[in-house]
Amino acid sequence: MNKVIVRPLRPHEKKRLLRMKRQRANAVNSLHARVVLLSRGRVANQEIAGRVGYTSQWVRTLIHRFNDEGVDGIAWSSYWQVRDTPRKFLADIRDEIAEVALSSPKALIGMNQWSLPKLRDYLVQQQIVPSISVEWLRQFLHRTKVRLRRTKTWKESTDPLFWRKYQAIRRLYRQRPTNGRRLCVDEFGPLNLQPRHGQCYAGDGRVKRLRATYKRHGGVRHFLAFYDMETDRLYGQFTRHKTWVEFLAFLKWVRRRYPRCQMLHMVLDNYGPHLKTEVRDWAATHNVRFYFTPTEASWLNRIESHFTALKKFALDTSDHRSHEEQRQAIEDYLSWRNRKRLLAIQAWRPKRHRRKAQAA
Repeated sequence: MNKVIVRPLRPHEKKRLLRMKRQRANAVNSLHARVVLLSRGRVANQEIAGRVGYTSQWVRTLIHRFNDEGVDGIAWSSYWQVRDTPRKFLADIRDEIAEVALSSPKALIGMNQWSLPKLRDYLVQQQIVPSISVEWLRQFLHRTKVRLRRTKTWKESTDPLFWRKYQAIRRLYRQRPTNGRRLCVDEFGPLNLQPRHGQCYAGDGRVKRLRATYKRHGGVRHFLAFYDMETDRLYGQFTRHKTWVEFLAFLKWVRRRYPRCQMLHMVLDNYGPHLKTEVRDWAATHNVRFYFTPTEASWLNRIESHFTALKKFALDTSDHRSHEEQRQAIEDYLSWRNRKRLLAIQAWRPKRHRRKAQAA
């Protein structure tokens, strides 16, 4: 099934695409228009690539261009011109350069990743272009929206009840149960006392240095947290351990925060303490219902995205020397996250104001 398809065509776009398809003097425009029309006709991208002689990746790139910019995004003149410089390459050569960049480097050069110098050398060796500079190639790829991106991982769940659990959680997310409250529960940690790298602005080119640690004797802490979907708030407790005893105490703390008559619908993963008999028996007698995510599918728990922000703004680029200091940093972020304080904690005084105050 195609994940990238052409959006619905406007009447004037369809007329222009049909005219482009019939062009004989500009074969590039004809092929691009054909790709869009075939995709709109629900032809699979892989089959389109076979018909027009493109790669599947290049077909998807053309579809993205059309969806973002319309016909102008895929229509090219016979020559490509950069600013006021002389004409460089024909449009078909431009498309071929982009297609090479989107092709597998393993198959073409026997390496796992392209670099601009290697891509330049390959283009010259294959006589696609007579010569090209690395900087011009970088600008060229930027203009054609061919960007270097980090790869992502994915994991397929092996849970035989995956779809049953998935649909139950999705139904819960779509509509709030009557006289119920939706909570997402999970543990954040373990929290070590260690330097954590991050990002910062550096005007003079120098960045903040963090120490390296190999031995950590401060122990760890765990942050048992829950996300309230109705109020968009994130709360939690810090513990030294996260056995079923601490988790049950945490659930009792959560239960006391809401009226007893209100059922709590909790989304949580299959971690051992969550499945403990004592925990499930307590939930059954205290108006709490568990929704377990499928195995290896914790991404269904919406609290995970809030943990990402918590890590970035409270822990990254830090070197906390005590658990109390680390805990205070997390609580400061949560107080802003839960709208209990304004963003600024200190007023800004520009240097010119300071000089005036000193002169006075």
